[in-house]
Amino acid sequence: MKEYTIVRGNGEKKVIEAMSFKKAIKKYDGKPDDQDDHVDITWTSKKDNASYKVIKLPYQFRKERKGRL
Repeated sequence: MKEYTIVRGNGEKKVIEAMSFKKAIKKYDGKPDDQDDHVDITWTSKKDNASYKVIKLPYQFRKERKGRL
């Protein structure tokens, strides 16, 4: 399992263990605050490569964005 560290704009941190990025986002289920509409996510892959991604809240998965595939 990988550890995903999710940091909000106000400095609130949450560490989630999941097998994939998609499952980590589902576990987080963050709601946007008044001024805070995105989160920063960092994790380390199996090959020890550090990764970083910024996602907008509320996050919509591909299936929701594209409709029925």
